[in-house]
Amino acid sequence: MNPDAVSSAHMETAQEKIYRRRWLTMVTLVAGLIIVIIDNTILNVALPSISRQLGASQAQLTGAILSYAVVFGSLQFTAGVMGDRWGRKAIFMSGLVLFGISSLAASQAANPNQLVVLRAAMAVGAAMITPQTLSILTNVFPPAERGRAIAIWAGCTGASLALGPVVGGLLLDHFWWGSIFFINVPIVVGTFIAAWFLVPESKNENAGKFDPAGIVLSVVGLGAVIFGLVYGGEKRDWSSVLSTGLIVFGVAILVLFVLVESKVSSPSFDVRFFKNPRFSAASVATAFGFFALFGISFFLTFYFQFVKGLSPLQAGLSVLPVGLAQVIFAPRAPKLVAKIGPKFTIALGLGVLALSLFLYVFISVGDPVWHVYVLGFMTGAGLANVVAPSTESVMSSLPPENAGAGAAVNNTTRQVSGALGIAVFGTILQVMYARSIQPSLEVLPESVRDQASRSIGDTYVVFQTLGKTDPSAAKQASDTFLCGVDQACAVGQAYLTGVHVTAVVAALFALAGMGVVLKYLPRTALAVGYKRAPVAEPDSAEEDSTSVADADVV
Repeated sequence: MNPDAVSSAHMETAQEKIYRRRWLTMVTLVAGLIIVIIDNTILNVALPSISRQLGASQAQLTGAILSYAVVFGSLQFTAGVMGDRWGRKAIFMSGLVLFGISSLAASQAANPNQLVVLRAAMAVGAAMITPQTLSILTNVFPPAERGRAIAIWAGCTGASLALGPVVGGLLLDHFWWGSIFFINVPIVVGTFIAAWFLVPESKNENAGKFDPAGIVLSVVGLGAVIFGLVYGGEKRDWSSVLSTGLIVFGVAILVLFVLVESKVSSPSFDVRFFKNPRFSAASVATAFGFFALFGISFFLTFYFQFVKGLSPLQAGLSVLPVGLAQVIFAPRAPKLVAKIGPKFTIALGLGVLALSLFLYVFISVGDPVWHVYVLGFMTGAGLANVVAPSTESVMSSLPPENAGAGAAVNNTTRQVSGALGIAVFGTILQVMYARSIQPSLEVLPESVRDQASRSIGDTYVVFQTLGKTDPSAAKQASDTFLCGVDQACAVGQAYLTGVHVTAVVAALFALAGMGVVLKYLPRTALAVGYKRAPVAEPDSAEEDSTSVADADVV
């Protein structure tokens, strides 16, 4: 028998097997994606518990959030190139192992500083997982099904952001705070086994070399900007080197990063992608949308627990409307794109997102929580019509062999913008809270007033400490100072003053993204995955010769 014929027959069998298993492949990849995305928000609902049990300050709590976000965002470029070069399945599974081990260690952290470091280690594994999920899906699904697949991927991403607080709240109602990380371990084990059998290997034989200069510059630049923002908000001192100085330094390094990446032959962040208007406008839409979302959602957990007096589980369930809207609307986004195009679909989504954020201005301490549920549902609905179409626009504007790099840029845009959203809005909220709460702190001893004014979490830590040293003074102050369910109080009023300001700023950023999309995203540039085309035959999967033809099928 002709060897070439045998090889061809084997190749066709591999392609058919990949096509037949494509939905099982998606389930496996989404399982890995979900635990990574959940860890962006699962810690939020545990922050009050960690603050009480470990005595963590607001800066340490913010550090635990941002260490994950910054490292995750900074390493996505490199992880995408690693997948393209060494194999996306191999990097995906390696990331699972690292993420699982780090999660186990984080669950046993003895103090807030250990938690910050271990969260960073988790982020390294997470960065290896996320870009591979999107690049593998892009190569496994044929063009006619790709839009639907990416819409489901995007819906799971959005739903996972809301699922984190729910899972966290459920665990905290029954177990210790470290259980929010320990739960990752069995999920990682199951996903690893499934990936071994179901996920095909794929790579780009022409992938570029590693870019150490780009990696260092991106980490240093982002780290400096975010640390400067956090420090300025914590100390309320914008004249020191550790605040404004670091922000300016970080911005300068990021500018240098862009210049360097535009010159090297194998950049970790290929700025040449942004010459494509569909790629750049869609990336900006994703960035502004997640910048607004992460910023406001980070603070709702504190609102539900400290202002409304809900339990961790109740607070987690309270953000479920955001995820529910994602599940409902993200899979339907391709139909809307097919009717009005990606330009107006994404703009509509950003408009709805901006409206929902503006409406937070009217939330008061005594309002029932269902008012916030409605706004959360609007927020999720708006974002669902941003993420899925913009992700498809990004991925379909690049050749398949650049899927890993494109997925990395897309994921990094989302993660970095989310981290900056938390840092920027956290700073605004801390400043506004401090100004608003200052007059009410006269009931506290002068020695603790400064600490109590830093954040709502620090205020409650001060009262907890005061309750142990001077119970009568703490009781007298808390009767008129702290919040219960549907009860007006000084802390709640001050906190909502900060939320109102941050909500307006977030809405303005969403509107700015809408303006960019309307001006620069091509109206007729329909993504191939959204065309009304019949379901492709298995052999159409050979679009990426380096991914399907060379697939290692178990």
